[in-house]
Amino acid sequence: MSLLWQRLENALQRQISDFPGIAGVAIKELSTGQMLSINGDEIFPTASSIKIHVLTQLLVRAEAGAIDLQQRIAIQPESHVLGSGVLAYLAGPLDLTLLDIAILMIIASDNTATNICIDAAGLAATNDLLRGLGLTETKLQRKMMDHIAAVREQENIATPNELVTMLELLHRDQPSPWVAQQALAILKKPKHGFIDRALPGVTVANKPGWVDGAMCDVALVYLPRRPYLVAMMSKHSLCTPRQQEQFLFDLTTTIHAHMANLDMVNQYGRLVYPPAA
Repeated sequence: MSLLWQRLENALQRQISDFPGIAGVAIKELSTGQMLSINGDEIFPTASSIKIHVLTQLLVRAEAGAIDLQQRIAIQPESHVLGSGVLAYLAGPLDLTLLDIAILMIIASDNTATNICIDAAGLAATNDLLRGLGLTETKLQRKMMDHIAAVREQENIATPNELVTMLELLHRDQPSPWVAQQALAILKKPKHGFIDRALPGVTVANKPGWVDGAMCDVALVYLPRRPYLVAMMSKHSLCTPRQQEQFLFDLTTTIHAHMANLDMVNQYGRLVYPPAA
């Protein structure tokens, strides 16, 4: 590991050690394959970040002709799930295409939309896809917001390393070029996440998540010359939600300062490229 990457690791170690809870981070620079991981194999709740995996399986089924993304679906009052999103709070009646429902699942983290997408994608089929992609620790085990299932330990889970791997697979056109390109296009749409808000003006494909005591975000950050992947996860928080959110903001700032510098320098560390717009 170079001195520059060692310096980044030391800075992140200090921030993670000072966090009143458990946190993990994984970073991968796509141009060189250089990776840094701290508690990267620790299992955390994914909260809404699992919606990336649901979206991917939904698109797999669409490409296979098993479902039609243009099918219009009536949003029934009995399907409403409170928490994040908008559908449960609209007056209705309302019907949307399955594609628009999937987009709401990502950009508004809509829980009603997510449960419709889980039904269409298939919970077991989504886990089969994950196993096929080599993601052995990532599991979709419940719908939104099934508190009883969570009490029974049926939590949706992943590791920082596997979240990074998931986005890298999409970047590498897996599980298929069409699925990957559609998924990343949706993930790049504006949303109210941690990484995207910490990096205004920078194109990111991301999906944040938060539940009581746990927050996370995973992103593909599109720097011009050295795009990178990052996943940040936290749990067992002993601080306020605002402080936990600030922790993720601070991690993002530390990581991006390092990566943006790499994006502007030659191999000897001289600044030769203009900053990303």
